[in-house]
Amino acid sequence: MRLSNKFITAAILALATAVMLGGCMPRFIAETANVAVSKYCKIPSAGRTAVRKIVDRSVRPNRIEINCSGD
Repeated sequence: MRLSNKFITAAILALATAVMLGGCMPRFIAETANVAVSKYCKIPSAGRTAVRKIVDRSVRPNRIEINCSGD
């Protein structure tokens, strides 16, 4: 299953928005993070390398690290 760059970017933006609104919406943050991480971890590990590069550029100078249980 290949996720489009647009989907991945939208998921990251949704997660970032949830983090910024953290004081108001902790449940939304948890659900959004769960969906984003689950989708990310379903990508084969070779594809995740490309996704990591996109994410790293989009959140620079900050950093997001996700560790999938199957790795």
